[in-house]
Amino acid sequence: MTNDTAQLTLLLRAWSNGSGPAGDAVMALVYERIRALAANRLRSEGGRSAIQPTELVNELVINLLQADVDWQDRVHFFKTVQVAMRNILHDLARRQMAIKNGGGQFRVTLGAAEQQSTDESAEAEALHEALRLLREEDARKADVLELSFLVGLGHEEIARVLDISLPTVNRDLRFAKAWLKQRLEP
Repeated sequence: MTNDTAQLTLLLRAWSNGSGPAGDAVMALVYERIRALAANRLRSEGGRSAIQPTELVNELVINLLQADVDWQDRVHFFKTVQVAMRNILHDLARRQMAIKNGGGQFRVTLGAAEQQSTDESAEAEALHEALRLLREEDARKADVLELSFLVGLGHEEIARVLDISLPTVNRDLRFAKAWLKQRLEP
């Protein structure tokens, strides 16, 4: 266990025990890492999101600081970050689609551009649902997939975070990709 990992675990536990300064120290320690992960995540979406990495991280930090979580360790923290980031982006996409689609008002379709944005919303919803189903079927494979694509960790780091072998990470990732592809193709 590296010094930063041990320090983060100690700070997370102190934060769980009610230490406000420990929460601030956790955020100071991981903020740049989470911001880089958010930037990678948003870049992988091809610039379709209306949110900037800093805004995403700030929203995430606010949510984390307000949450009453019994932090276990670094793994628990980053799994929570990955799920929270996915949920924030999913909620943002839903709100944007509601606004684009008139917020419940009577809608008149005027062109292909509107259909494209509706298709993207449906794809995002289908992906969110598929990830939920994968988690129900095999939580570890869902963790590997989310840590890779949503958090942006490399295979070796995923192996360390989840305490599994590198070949297991590779197998789980291949399985999860194939599983998702099967669920998402028409």
